[in-house]
Amino acid sequence: MKKTSETLPKWNLTNIYKNFDDPSYEGDIKDYLALCAELKTLLSKVKKEALEEAVQLLGRAMDLMENLFSYAYAVFSVNTGDNRALREVSRLEEAHQKLAECFVLFNSLVKKHKKDIPALLRKSPILAERAQFIKDSLLEAEHQMSDAEEALAQELKAAGGDAWGRLQEAVSSSLSGDGKSITELRNLAFDRSRSVRKKAYEAELAAWKSMEIPLAYSLNGVKKTAATLENRRNWKSALEKSLFQSRMSAKTLDAMISVMEESLPEFRKYLKKKAELLGIKQLAFYDLFAPISEKGFKPKVWSFDEARDYIIQTFGSFADDMGLFAKNAFENGWIDSPPHTGKVGGAYCTSFPIAKESRVMCNFSPTFSGVSTIAHELGHAYHFHLLREECAFSRAYPMTLAETASIFSETMLYNCTISKAKGFEKKYLTEMFLMEVTQVIVDILCRFYFEKAVFEKQKEGPLSAGDLCNMMLDAQKATYGDALDPKQLHPYMWAVKCHYYSPDLGFYNYPYAFGQLFSIGLYAKYLEDKKRFPALYRKVLMATGRTDIKGVAKLAGIDVEKKDFFQESMNFITRMIRSFLR
Repeated sequence: MKKTSETLPKWNLTNIYKNFDDPSYEGDIKDYLALCAELKTLLSKVKKEALEEAVQLLGRAMDLMENLFSYAYAVFSVNTGDNRALREVSRLEEAHQKLAECFVLFNSLVKKHKKDIPALLRKSPILAERAQFIKDSLLEAEHQMSDAEEALAQELKAAGGDAWGRLQEAVSSSLSGDGKSITELRNLAFDRSRSVRKKAYEAELAAWKSMEIPLAYSLNGVKKTAATLENRRNWKSALEKSLFQSRMSAKTLDAMISVMEESLPEFRKYLKKKAELLGIKQLAFYDLFAPISEKGFKPKVWSFDEARDYIIQTFGSFADDMGLFAKNAFENGWIDSPPHTGKVGGAYCTSFPIAKESRVMCNFSPTFSGVSTIAHELGHAYHFHLLREECAFSRAYPMTLAETASIFSETMLYNCTISKAKGFEKKYLTEMFLMEVTQVIVDILCRFYFEKAVFEKQKEGPLSAGDLCNMMLDAQKATYGDALDPKQLHPYMWAVKCHYYSPDLGFYNYPYAFGQLFSIGLYAKYLEDKKRFPALYRKVLMATGRTDIKGVAKLAGIDVEKKDFFQESMNFITRMIRSFLR
């Protein structure tokens, strides 16, 4: 594929802070530390009259920390060799612990005055606006150790569970095989040549095997830390805590997982058809991301300017304000797009609550995937744009809802493009969409099974690398089934995915599936009523930090505790699969 020769745009951060020596940067750090000190003094009095002032001070501290950390990480992410940026990221991570201590004290305060909370919420508009946060704090307080124990747990994080997580990060970022980094080897999974893909896969497995013992210790350390703290905090399981963090009921999770399991035969049909189009009997793990093609077909090469215009047009066709938002982001230096040495991989969106703006980092490729990545991240930015005037707590939505606007934007872009495509291009784009959805449904279900098994088996003792590999293979066989060659699976996916290595975030998997199915369900509603839906969509996004998943979905007339909704969303995907099979 030829590459475009255009100069790709970089972002402009100077209206956030000019640099790390900007007096406003140091000033904000001082203000943040002063707020934390003021909060500790206020909360130590344990008086219910302190609640109003406390939530306002907490919100201001949260805004300052997010603004500061987003800036430091943004600078670091486009130049990982910038030692000053790395020092500032570490400095702010350490400073964040002071805010974490304040939240522990706040939880103790609301627990002490639990009986007074309903009356206080009725009386105070300030507290009422933050009702979901206070409700969460009350529940979290029931699962909190003593203040001294919580403070000790925070101090031990850096040398405990977080350190095990950093070990995985350090190993994976420095690991190499066949003269290539792990990232380079994994990127070859998208190569057109099967021999290239297979060679990269074999080199990758060998590389992971060479470090399997320290990585197994790392995963055991993270999960044992999590299980120990969850037990001391009286959570029944890591999953129960995860559901609390996701603001999701067990009924919703059960309904969604059930529909995902029932959909597996349809996804296997898609994977078998892909094998047929690739001219092979059965897919290997290294074929999952292989591009399909036919003689004479050349995928469109997208320039950045074409991507910009198409995204603005597509967003604008949904709602004028969304199109204008995208136009503003492109015109005002909100996007950093050129890939280069020293820049982190992938893409992300970050927001600055003081400046009330967002920024998007990506590594633009002149493919439709490159275009959809920008649309996805701008979806996140649009979500923040709608919430920019809200208090910090109303902007604090769970991960289950964090992907709503991003996946909605991406789904809209794919659907608009596929509907206009003809011939093999239509099949090619449909396959790209299904390839991504398969990861969010089938592979996420695989990860969910694996993590459940890890928490259960670890009760019997530490798990060896061999144990972890066998458990991962079992999970892959249970989900991908006969669509993948059982002799060519990926036993080391437990080492690959950093999502397993956070002691504070167990089951960092199923929220992605919820985000996918919820967004598709919303998009299906848009197709039913294009005129009135955009206003409802904005209302839904505005509510994501103010209530739980059930309450947000109810605004759209959706009951997420029943299988019907998830089945309707899955039917949208199934129709795409059947179109691909034709």
